[in-house]
Amino acid sequence: SAGRSGARRAPSERCLSAHMDDLEDDDPVADQVPSVPIGTKRLRACLVSKLVKTEAQFIEEGCENVPELPIRGDRDAMLQCTTPHFDGMVALMDPEKSWVGRWQGISKLHPGCYALKVYGNLSVDMVEILEENGRTYTPNEEDD
Repeated sequence: SAGRSGARRAPSERCLSAHMDDLEDDDPVADQVPSVPIGTKRLRACLVSKLVKTEAQFIEEGCENVPELPIRGDRDAMLQCTTPHFDGMVALMDPEKSWVGRWQGISKLHPGCYALKVYGNLSVDMVEILEENGRTYTPNEEDD
């Protein structure tokens, strides 16, 4: 059925809208709009934080968890800092209250969708950028 405005919302919009309506005004998560992929094509995961978005979203927005990486507006940098090779995905809307967030070690990150495992590692140049900004990079495990 149509909503009050007469327009139907997609199920994901209804879910996100309902979640955002439930957040209390003093909740710090309420100020953070979740980063969710728009669609299912050309998905990539950040090699540092595992945040999943489309290529276009990474180019337009960068990675909210690792703003030091020069992803925004730079397709080549985006390709170096993200990967299309990842397994699984979990939606993390309230990171600090999520047991899955704690289990995956992502409870302090921006609300959004995260890969359970990513394949690949940052280039030496990108690792240097992180280190120059006081960040430590932990390489992803490679399967044998």
